[in-house]
Amino acid sequence: MLLRIAGIMIGLMLLTLASVSGLAEPSTLKCIIQVSKSGNATVTFVFSSDVEGVFYTYLPRFEEWNYTVWSGVLTKKSVVNSSAYFYYNVSFEYSLGSSREFGLNITYRFPYASLYTAERGWFMTPLLSAPPGTRISVTAFIEGLGRIMDVSLNGNPVSYALDDGVLRVSIPPLSTAEGLRVTVDYKPAEPPDEIEVEREVNGVLIRVRAADHYKGLAHRIVGITGEFLPRLKETFGFSLNIVEYRFFLPTRMDLSALGYVMGEDINAGGEGPIYLNLALVRFREGYMETTIIHELIHKALGALGLPANTELRWVHEGIAQYASVKIAELQGVDVSDLKSSLEDSATAFRTGLLKPGFVGRWNPSGNEAVYYSASYYIISTLAEERGGLSFLKKFANVIRNKGGIKTNQELVEALSSAAGEDLVPIFRDWGFEVSSSKVEIPVTSYRLVVAIATVVIVAAVIFSLAVIMRRSSKARCPYCYAEVTKDMSYCPYCGYLLKPREVGGQVLSD
Repeated sequence: MLLRIAGIMIGLMLLTLASVSGLAEPSTLKCIIQVSKSGNATVTFVFSSDVEGVFYTYLPRFEEWNYTVWSGVLTKKSVVNSSAYFYYNVSFEYSLGSSREFGLNITYRFPYASLYTAERGWFMTPLLSAPPGTRISVTAFIEGLGRIMDVSLNGNPVSYALDDGVLRVSIPPLSTAEGLRVTVDYKPAEPPDEIEVEREVNGVLIRVRAADHYKGLAHRIVGITGEFLPRLKETFGFSLNIVEYRFFLPTRMDLSALGYVMGEDINAGGEGPIYLNLALVRFREGYMETTIIHELIHKALGALGLPANTELRWVHEGIAQYASVKIAELQGVDVSDLKSSLEDSATAFRTGLLKPGFVGRWNPSGNEAVYYSASYYIISTLAEERGGLSFLKKFANVIRNKGGIKTNQELVEALSSAAGEDLVPIFRDWGFEVSSSKVEIPVTSYRLVVAIATVVIVAAVIFSLAVIMRRSSKARCPYCYAEVTKDMSYCPYCGYLLKPREVGGQVLSD
C-alpha cells in the first residue's frame, strides 16, 4: 500500500514538474521517504532544473542506489568518497536537451529511518545536500505516525505541514552544501509490543528489553556482552548474576549520550539496568561495543566501592573511556577512529595548555566535553606509562582490599599503591588539592619510573606539537568521524552535538 502511495505521489510530482517546465524556476530537490512500520524506509530523490549545470548530493556507501534520467541529458557522473563515513559524494553533470529541462530520480533503501520505544518514535532523514540555491522539500510517509511532538532541521525547530498522515517540510535554498537532516519526534499511533530476550552466558543472565522490531539487535547485544564479560572480570574482578539492558531515544539531534547507568544504581554497588541509545544501530563498527563496555565498567567500579559522586565522577568516566577502547581493541574490534578522537580531545592537556585538575569537582555546567577529555587524559596518561590494563587491574585490587574509597585523597593514594610510586606531585601539578601520600613507596622504583616518565612526557609533548602544526582547519565528529567546521553546533552527518550544552535533572553516568 505504501509503495502504491509513494508511486502516485512521485507521478503527481513529475506531472507538476512537466506542467511548469516553461516557467523560470530555481532547481528543486524533492526528497520522498516512505517509512514502514518496522522503521526501515525507501528514499526517492526527484531533482529538476531548467538551468544547465551540476547536481551533487550525498548517496549511501553501503546501500545500493539507482537513478533514472526522465528529462534532459546526463553528460557525466562522478562518485567519490566523502568526509561522511556512510556516504559518497555523487555529482551529475547535465544539459537540458530539447525539453529545456533536466530531471533525475534516485532511489535507495534507508534502514532504521524511524526508531521506536514503547512510548516514542524518532525519525531522521538521510544526509541531504544539493548545490546552493536549490529548493529542498521533504515528504515523509511514516506508517503508524501518531501525534508529532517536534520537527527540527539540524537540531533547530522548523515549520511543517501534516495532511492525512503525510509530513511535509520545505527547506529554504541552501547557502552552503554541507548537508542537513530533518528529525521528527512523535508518538506512535499504536506503540509496538515489547519483548525480552534472555540468554545465560558463563553463569550470567543477560536480558534485553526492547520493542519487537529489535529482536535481532537484542541478540547482538547479548552476544557482545557475553564476549566482553571475561575480559572485564579479568581486569576489574567484576562478576554479577544479571545484566539488563533497556533502550532510549535521542532528543532532537542530540546523540551525545550513547548510554548511561543511573548514578544511584552505581553508588548502590553497580545495580540497575544499562540504558542504550537506539541510535547506536546507525553508527559504524566500534561504537556499540565500546558503549556497552563503558557502561559495564561503571557497574564494575560501583561494585568495587568507587562511587560516582561529585568528587570521583571523573575517574569513572576516565577509566570507562580508556578501558572500553583498550578492551574492544584486544577483542579485534576496529576502534581506530575512536582512539584518534579521544587523543585529539586530550591534546590541550598533553601540551600543558590546560591543567585537568578542575575535574576533581565535577560541575560541567555545559562543558561536559572538556570534563570528559580531561578525565580521559589523566587516566590514559597514568595507565599508558604503567602497563595499561594491568595497571588498572592492580588499582582495582587496591580498592577492593580497602573496601572502597570516597575521596580524591584516597583515590590518589590507591593509584600510588597500584603504581608503586608517589603520584601526589603529579596530581598537584595537574591542579588537584591533595596532601602528601601516606603510602610507602620504594625509592629506587620511584626514581626509575620518574626518569622513564619524564622521557615519555617530553616525547609526547613534542609529538603533540608536531600534530598541531600539521593539523588542518577542519575537525572531525567523534562519532561518525566526518569532517566538520568549528562553528557547527551539530554534526550534519550523524547529528552528534558538537558544542556542549547544559544538562539538568538526574545525574547520569554515561
